[in-house]
Amino acid sequence: MSQKSLNNNDLRNDPFIKQFFARIPSQTAATFTDIQLAELKSVFRDRFGKRHPIDIRVSIPFLKRRFYIVLIIGKEKRSPK
Repeated sequence: MSQKSLNNNDLRNDPFIKQFFARIPSQTAATFTDIQLAELKSVFRDRFGKRHPIDIRVSIPFLKRRFYIVLIIGKEKRSPK
């Protein structure tokens, strides 16, 4: 087995990629290249992989339904724009 096919297999068996593919049509999933999948994983890891110093999540019942409130506090890292 070549190194390229091993990496392809590993990437397509990655838990994040499997979960991503589960949420989109299979014919669309088949169109992604390995480079695109690696970039998607990188973007989502950078976006969602970081923890905040304060992360409070509360679910509350209100009028026969449940709602949630999220309070996240951390150092500002976005540009002023």
